[in-house]
Amino acid sequence: MSKSLFIAWSKPTNHWLAKVVVVTKEDKLFSELISRYAHRGTIDPKYDVKDRLIFRKGKLMILENSSLRNQILQEFHDTKLGGHAGRTKTIARICSQFYWPKMQEDIKSYIRCCSICQQAKVDQAVPAGLLQPLPIPQQIWEDIALYFITNLPSSHGHSTIMVIVDRLSKFGHFIALKVEFNSKLEADAFINNVTKIHGFPLSIVFDRDRVSINSFWQQLFKAQGTTLAMSSSYYPQSDGQMEILNKTLEMYLRCFVFDKPKLWYPMLALAKYWNNSSYHHNLGMSPFKVVFGREPPAVVPYQVHPKDHVSLQETLVNRDKLLQKLKGNLARA
Repeated sequence: MSKSLFIAWSKPTNHWLAKVVVVTKEDKLFSELISRYAHRGTIDPKYDVKDRLIFRKGKLMILENSSLRNQILQEFHDTKLGGHAGRTKTIARICSQFYWPKMQEDIKSYIRCCSICQQAKVDQAVPAGLLQPLPIPQQIWEDIALYFITNLPSSHGHSTIMVIVDRLSKFGHFIALKVEFNSKLEADAFINNVTKIHGFPLSIVFDRDRVSINSFWQQLFKAQGTTLAMSSSYYPQSDGQMEILNKTLEMYLRCFVFDKPKLWYPMLALAKYWNNSSYHHNLGMSPFKVVFGREPPAVVPYQVHPKDHVSLQETLVNRDKLLQKLKGNLARA
C-alpha cells in the first residue's frame, strides 16, 4: 500500500494590520472615507482602499494621535532591523511604507529623544580637506573594498570583523574571524561568503600593506584551483566610504550591546541585513535594491493588482535604467 505525501504551506499573519483596521473603524474621518469608497468605488486618485485599510499613493495611512505611530517609530528605529539609524535612513525606511501628515517632523523629534542614540553615538565632525573618490565601477561585485575591524572583545571566539563591500552597489558582507587568522583563513572566508554568490572580483581596495595583499590574492587563486601565475598590482589609495561604513557598523553593534560588548557576534547577521536594506544617500536607494532589483520585504506587503504584468524584457530594461540612475547618483554625490 503506497503512502500518501502531504505538503504543508505556511505564511505569517499580520496581527498588527488587524489592529489598524479596528482603530480605523473607530475614527470618524476614516470611516467616512471607507463608506464613500464602498458606495462610489473611488475616493480620490491619490487614495485607495484595500481590506478596509486606506492607502495614499500606495502607502498605508496612519491615524492622527494614535498609538500606532509610536509603534511604527519604535519598530523602524529601536529594533535590530531599525538599528537606531539616523534621520535620513529612518525617514526613508518609514516613508516607503506609511504616511501621515508632518511625519518627518515626528521622526526627527523621536530620534532626538532616543536615549540609546545619545549614549552610543558620537558627534560626526566635518572631514578635513578634499577627499579624492575612487573611480565608479561599471558592474556590481567587480570592484570591492576589503577592510578589517580588529581588537574587538572576544565573542564566541571571534575578535575581528572582515568587512567586504561592493564599491558600486555598497552591498556589504560582514564576516567574523577568529582571534588568530591569516591570509589562508581570510581567503577561505571570502570564498565561503562572497565568491560563491558573486564570483571573483577584478579589483580590491585593501586596508593593509603590499605583502598582505599579495598573500591574499595568492591564497584566493590557490583555492580557486587556477594555474595562472598572477600577482596583484599595488596602488596606495584612500577610501572614505569604507571608513564611514566601519563607523556605522560599530555604531549599530554598540547601540545593542554597549552594556554587554561580548555579545556582538550574534548581532552580525542582522547588522548585515540592516545595512543592506537601509537607504543610502549617495546611491539614492538601498544596496538591496541595487543587487536584487527590488526593495527588501516590507512590514506591509505590497499587493499586486491582478491586471499587473511585467515581461522579462521590461524587467531587464528597468534593471539597466536602475544601474544608470545609480551611477548618476554616485557621480553627483
